[in-house]
Amino acid sequence: MMNEHDHENGHDHDDEHDHEHDLAMELTTQSQIFLEMRRQNLELLDIAVKVAGLGKDHPPLKPADVRGSLKTIWEIYAEFYTWVDPEESGDEEDDADEEFEEIE
Repeated sequence: MMNEHDHENGHDHDDEHDHEHDLAMELTTQSQIFLEMRRQNLELLDIAVKVAGLGKDHPPLKPADVRGSLKTIWEIYAEFYTWVDPEESGDEEDDADEEFEEIE
């Protein structure tokens, strides 16, 4: 027979289990969203490479051509990204351009 104290402890345990389950589901959902965004970014990058004319049929780049090619790919990628997620464009694009210029 359960007394009042046992019932409260059981209820607390259920609430804790529910909270842990909800947290695990939220983390799983966030992880799935993160992975989907990364997949989409890779697809955009692949498209940018092809638009830049540097797909798999292109011969290997010469060392002197790498920086210019990367900049071209980045510019195309950034343009596509603003089409896909216009809310993200603006400040981040300026920051990315500055980071790329630092590499040069």
